Amino acid sequence: MDRRWISNPDRLSAEYEKGVGEFVTFVRGSLDVQGLTKCPCNRCMNREVHHIDSVRYHLLIYGFLKDYIHWTEHGEQSNPQVPLGSPIQDTPPCMNDQDDEIAEALRDAAGHAYDIGSSSDLLSDMRPPAEQARYDKLFEELHNPLYDDCMKFSALTFIVKLMNVKVLYKWSDRSFVALLKLLHEALPVGNRCPRTYYETRKLLCDVGLGYEHIDVCKHDCTLFYNEHKDDDVCPICGVSRYVRKKIPHKRLRYFPITPRLKRLYSSKHTARAMRWHKEQRLEEDGKLRHPADGEAWKKFDSLYPEFAGDPRSVRLGLASDGFNPFSHMSTSYSMWPVILIPYNLPPWLTMHRSNYLLSLLIPGPKSPGKDFDVFLRPLIEELKVLWDGVQSFDSYQQASFTLRASVIWTVSDFPAFAYLSGWSTQGKLACPICLEDTRYKSIRSKISYIGHRSFLEMTHSWRNSKEFDGRSERRAPPRNFSTADILSQLEAVGQSIPGKATTTAKRKRLPTELNWTKKSILFELPYWSTLLLRHNLDVMHIEKNVCDNILGTLLDIEGKSKDNDKAREDLKDMGIRSELWLQAHPVKGSLKPHASYVFTKDEAKLFCDYLRAVKLPDGYASNIGRCVTESNKLAGMKSHDCHVLLQKLLPPGILTLLTPQLRRTLIELSQFFEQLCGRTLDVGQLTEMRRGIVIILCKLEKIFPPSFFTIMVHLCVHLPDQALLGGPVSNRWMYGPERCMGTYKGYVRNTSKPDGTIAEAYVVDEALTFFSRYIRDMDTRFDRPERNWDQPISGGDHQIHIFKDRVRLIGAHKIEILEDQREMLHWEHEQLLQHNEADGTSIEALQKATFPLWFKQKLSTLRRQAPENVSDDLYSLSQGPDERYGSWNNCIVNGVRYRSKRTEEMFRTQCSGVSTVGVHNGEDIIFYGTLLEVMELLYKFDRKVLLFRCKWFNSDPNSNLLVGDHNLTSINTTSNWYAGDPYILASQARQVFYLPDLRRGPNWRIVQKVPSRTMFDVLEKDDVDDENFDLDDDTDDDFGILPLTPVEDNVDPSLLVRNDVMPIHYPDRLFVDLNIESPNIIFDQDEDEGIDEEFEDEDESDEIDIDSDESRSSDDESDYA
Repeated sequence: MDRRWISNPDRLSAEYEKGVGEFVTFVRGSLDVQGLTKCPCNRCMNREVHHIDSVRYHLLIYGFLKDYIHWTEHGEQSNPQVPLGSPIQDTPPCMNDQDDEIAEALRDAAGHAYDIGSSSDLLSDMRPPAEQARYDKLFEELHNPLYDDCMKFSALTFIVKLMNVKVLYKWSDRSFVALLKLLHEALPVGNRCPRTYYETRKLLCDVGLGYEHIDVCKHDCTLFYNEHKDDDVCPICGVSRYVRKKIPHKRLRYFPITPRLKRLYSSKHTARAMRWHKEQRLEEDGKLRHPADGEAWKKFDSLYPEFAGDPRSVRLGLASDGFNPFSHMSTSYSMWPVILIPYNLPPWLTMHRSNYLLSLLIPGPKSPGKDFDVFLRPLIEELKVLWDGVQSFDSYQQASFTLRASVIWTVSDFPAFAYLSGWSTQGKLACPICLEDTRYKSIRSKISYIGHRSFLEMTHSWRNSKEFDGRSERRAPPRNFSTADILSQLEAVGQSIPGKATTTAKRKRLPTELNWTKKSILFELPYWSTLLLRHNLDVMHIEKNVCDNILGTLLDIEGKSKDNDKAREDLKDMGIRSELWLQAHPVKGSLKPHASYVFTKDEAKLFCDYLRAVKLPDGYASNIGRCVTESNKLAGMKSHDCHVLLQKLLPPGILTLLTPQLRRTLIELSQFFEQLCGRTLDVGQLTEMRRGIVIILCKLEKIFPPSFFTIMVHLCVHLPDQALLGGPVSNRWMYGPERCMGTYKGYVRNTSKPDGTIAEAYVVDEALTFFSRYIRDMDTRFDRPERNWDQPISGGDHQIHIFKDRVRLIGAHKIEILEDQREMLHWEHEQLLQHNEADGTSIEALQKATFPLWFKQKLSTLRRQAPENVSDDLYSLSQGPDERYGSWNNCIVNGVRYRSKRTEEMFRTQCSGVSTVGVHNGEDIIFYGTLLEVMELLYKFDRKVLLFRCKWFNSDPNSNLLVGDHNLTSINTTSNWYAGDPYILASQARQVFYLPDLRRGPNWRIVQKVPSRTMFDVLEKDDVDDENFDLDDDTDDDFGILPLTPVEDNVDPSLLVRNDVMPIHYPDRLFVDLNIESPNIIFDQDEDEGIDEEFEDEDESDEIDIDSDESRSSDDESDYA
């Protein structure tokens, strides 16, 4: 049989079609009972089984394997007679294991033709010719060797792996181009190594899913899209579409999400994980570990059972924020990406950057503002189609299905909240949850959001007090507005004209419109109005603003302190806290009494010295001490710095510096955020926190001036409710998207076209990310060891868990002898037996003392009699360790770095604190101590066990050496507890760090727990099959903080003034200037003052500089929250 047709590149020729027919006829005799056989096309490569009609279709579309001359996979004998001139002599095989990896990735990327019928049915699934040509080119590059006679690399494999190394180790573009030139010269003549970076990226772009260009009006009035795609002028403002010669003023980059969602299911590496939320996640009553545990997700499932019935239906979160792509340049520029987050994945994958889907890249130089909906139009249209469903292929089940997707909420900072929701977050009604029931009070030059007593029950005694704001509180709590209420309010909102053209008239907002500026385009989605949680309040930015308010006031930082002169005049206008009013003085002009919530210079120095001296665990946070200035102020704090400082460092730092009531209230606020940011939330605790945060805010209202209560402080009252609806905040805050924007910022190479360079780089990175999931013989972004990576201490598959621990030992070590300890234990055993003979035998004590020897003798006897019944693990354990052991100072256990106490002085981090759960006097308690030595015990058959030798502090809750105060645990570090039993398994250790206890002295330390960044307290259904699994055994609860129970104590106004500190003097002129300002106090919220403000929000300057605010190192510090 002449098989030269196999090498014919013209797959439409009669010769090739005839040859395919001959192959199909030959194969029909070896089909299985279902009519299936291996497919030898260039895409399947005899690795996939299809129906014979599908095989014929594949061969006509993708071509026949050039080196598959002997059809041995289809029943042909190994050495048939092949006619002379057949391709077998001039087509050497170049495929190898590395090419198989890339071929597998290409097959998944190209998608699957569904085996649903005859070839005529399959022809309807053919992809567009341009797309088909792209994949044909890629498969051609896969089969072309890097150079003639190269048996190891194809051209495509070489390029993919070279780019992987460049990205992984952050090579510069210039160095990469130099390397390409060198490789091209070093390889044999005629090699296919690209010469430029452009050629490399161009090839990888074919694997990416591309994007669309959509021109935008100069004033953001409209998109030249769909019915306006051929227009030359804006249909709204009449401005020309182009600057000149078909060059548009702005261009939106749109990345269609349908093919990207399909790829998540076509790849075998992500298809199963996309079903995790329903098929592997184990629900536990009263616990929130995933968004699927929240009430909003469950309500959505009950309303749309058909959507919820398929675990492959995708839930998406929509996140957006602005950033300046020009790093530290003075150029003012705000670019806004729109990112989609798939929540089907487990928590450790949901917020991973590789799973984010960039859908829109909104160009600058100004933020879209109220015209955000204009740019969302193509995404909304695609989401409507995805709600109805599109055909896709599931590589996990090897079957086609209808892919559906929905956006279940948005994630953004507060300005972007207004753009997405349509509710203005400025003015008197700034709260998007309370809406028209927002509690506010106008003070000098600003608005204060006080009045949290209205959230209390109507019979609460604090409602009758006038010490809060000068009047009693009779208003009912703000209403919970239903969807019907919101839609009714939106009906009163007038039609707004999009765009920022100066000719567009700005209309005044009517009183009936409240703070609504528009009806969000998201309401066009058929399910949007039924969602319980549409827009998330970003805990990251709220926490940072609250921390800035507190520290700015405590340290009296200029521009950030809320205790300025106008704040004192506000108190006088309201007739409260007369002790703090500015006071006239006949000689010195005026006096400003020193408030108790402001540090003196000595106290500020003490607090800042404390921050300078703090040492935190490795990888937990940045060096907070760098933010302390010489003048004892704080500057340059990033969001994660505020996160750590507010939750961990502030409570111990103020124990000696403030009045007891103020100190207690601030610590309660810190612990509120600490509980709220946990990876696992308790429904019962969240219910208590809803009332607890109201008590805390009410107490703060009696302490701080009204200017302290910005809208961000008020939003704290709504955070527990949103946690009940949406689950843990770690899936709903901006740390992940902000870090992703920092990556986009690094893409910029051409500063004149930042959006274009970001779009091109994203497509290349998207393709490389996809390939990286398949590469197995080199490090990639998915399997590269983390900084604190570990490994099994003993090779092989062991049956006993102590031989399975994952530990990496670091640094040099020395050999020590266990002889001294053996003699000590022998003497202890002898004394115990003598004691038992005198006072009666204790079975438990006797067994503890004699079991090791009995165990050793017993297993030795069994090993001799029936060696097959005694495993190597059990025998090794019974014979005990070698007398010699390795002594180490550093190790990594379960992704946590530990360091012995004696080597820690030279480091800026603290890694020696350890804790574990143990038994004392028959009760389980937590032991606290420090690591002294890491011991590597050697057993027979190359078994190893890692022990920590620790110094334990007296952790007895009934002793006076362990004190609990304000939910803070303070321990005396001079005690040496259980000196005869200092050992624990390395895997039993939990890391803690110690902070100075400024109140009790240098020998006392406050214990702070460190949440693991690599361990997730998430239960899976596979865990139930584990015989050692215990649903009631939740060790993380033992290491958590106590439930939040704020104390309802009254604040004595006389204690708000420091009589031991001289007041600040002001000249007469300043005092007069302050008093001539007419107070503008609003006690009745129904007044119409200020309602006729301009409809357009003046917030276009809101832009995020990633480097100066949110950018972090490659270590994901937010994972600790």
